[in-house]
Order: sequence, then C-alpha cells, then structure tokens
Amino acid sequence: MIIIDTALILGAGFSWVAGLPLANQLFDGEVLITSRRSEENFEEVINSWNDWKKGNPFKGAEQFISEVYLSPMSQIISWTLLVEYLTARLATPLKHDRGAYELRYAGRITRPINNPIYDYFWDILLNKFNLEAVITFNYDLIVERGLRHRQMKRKNRPGVYYGGIPLPQILKGAALPFTIFKPGTYEELTGSIPLFKLHGSLNWGQENGNLVLYQDLRAAFRRKGKAQIIPPVEEKEIPKWLFRIWESAKEVLSQAQVWFICGYSLPEYDKAVRRLFLDAVSRGKPKEILISDPAAEVLAKRWKSISPNSEIKLLPGLPDVLKCLNAMAEL
Repeated sequence: MIIIDTALILGAGFSWVAGLPLANQLFDGEVLITSRRSEENFEEVINSWNDWKKGNPFKGAEQFISEVYLSPMSQIISWTLLVEYLTARLATPLKHDRGAYELRYAGRITRPINNPIYDYFWDILLNKFNLEAVITFNYDLIVERGLRHRQMKRKNRPGVYYGGIPLPQILKGAALPFTIFKPGTYEELTGSIPLFKLHGSLNWGQENGNLVLYQDLRAAFRRKGKAQIIPPVEEKEIPKWLFRIWESAKEVLSQAQVWFICGYSLPEYDKAVRRLFLDAVSRGKPKEILISDPAAEVLAKRWKSISPNSEIKLLPGLPDVLKCLNAMAEL
C-alpha cells in the first residue's frame, strides 16, 4: 500500500541520529574554532549562557536564544556573537566527514551522509509513501545529503530543491583540492522534492541583500556568523527572505493528506510555527498525523490542538520506527 500525499516534518530529533546536538546540548560538546578571535567570542557566549541559566533555572537553550534574538539591545550577549557560536557548533564536521581538507568545507551538500539508519528511512519513505515535500526546522544539511542534490538512480534518490526560493538554484562551492586555476565550483539543485527550511540553513548566506546558496558550510564560519538563520521564538515577524518559504510550506501542508512528524516537539513558545500549522489546517486538514518520537504520547495532545479532527498515530522515534513504518506500509 502506498500512503498518498505525505508531508514530512522534521525536528532536531531527526538530525540527532547523525550525531548533531539536541537543543539542550547546544552549549555543550565540540565546536570548531577557526581563529583566536572566534575562541574569545565563543567563551563570551558560553559565559553569558551560564550566567543566564543561573537566573532562569527552569528555561532551556531555545528560550535563551529567543530572548537574545528578540532583544538585540539586550545586555545578555549580542545576536551576532550568538549566531557565530551556534552556526559553528552545528556546522562542526562530524567524524565521518573529516578529511585532508579545510574543515569549513567538509560535510558539503554534494557528499552523501552514508548512514545506514537514514538510508533505510529514505528507502521506506520513497518506496511506500508518496512524499510530496519535506519541511524542517533544522539548519543542517542532513536532508539534502540523504535525498541528494540531484536524482540518483543507484539508491533511488529523487534529489531536493529549496521550496520557496526561485529557480534555478545554483550553489557555490570550493574546489577540492583547491588550486589557483580552479578556486571554486558550481552545482545546481535539480531534484524533484521541495525542501522547506523554515528557520534558515547553515549553507545560506547573504550578499548585497540577496540570499546566496553554498554547497558547503562556509557561511557558518565567516566572521560574525553570516549563515542566514532565525530561532524558534514566541513572537517573530518572518524576515522577507523567509516569507515565500513559509507561505509555500503552508500551501503544501494544506494539500497533504498525511503529516508525518519525526523528532519535532512543536514547542508551545514558538507561536509563529503554531499559527502556520493552524492556517494550513484551516485550508485543508490532514486525514492522518503520524508522530515518530520517544515522547509521542505527550506530543499527540499538542497536535490534536492543531488539527482535532485528524487521526493521530503514535510511533517510536528513530531508529525503532523503521520496522513499524515498513510493517505499516505493507498492510
């Protein structure tokens, strides 16, 4: 049986399988330091986080990030410094991505993720579901590297393109190995699955007011954190460069008959996202909502408040959900 018109919605729990941090791990763990200046800036960010945490023991990292974002004149820490730290933390290459080249260009979009859990996950989604779109709140390139940047026949990957961003989508990249005769390369996203990144991406930069797409994570390591990202916050006016992405994602959600949520908690404080889902339901609610998460039972109440007439099915998180999905799709 093929489940039709499915929109896949991904959160940090999906990327955690690859070794990336959850929200409560953002200020712990390894971060790539590219200069003495970066080291000093990162130390300032960590000290600010620790001081803030002492006064807000019942709040977490995402609330800290939101507070800084919403109060640019705040004495906590500047948003610029915080972005520089966060993007470097999330863009620090995973062990299997490291090689004999500049680390800021590792983990690029043209390299497959090579993770058996993700391989099996995409095999099931593509073979047993009619995957209409992927919507993610993550900044990383896990989806792009799993579904690939263009159609791949050997593993049956359709490739992605960025939903809500004009075509053609040409990505800049550093030539590896670098030579003065060929300092850079260009790659076009030509896949068939739209990928909506509602909070921005580590490989998105900005030049002269225009969004620039990269194959690699260089924007995350540039001075003052040039990657184009926003945090989940209580109230936010969507930046102009994200507006079309949100509107296009809303349209896709309103047309999908199934929402499959994996590793996304629908936090109460991200009111802008909740409005997006409510607006989508008002245009056309999904028949089913599948929730893959260790806390699926708790999350079901949140999604029921978004779409009370949808049938909700609870599933374990990755990787345990793989067997359930395969069995469910074969019924």
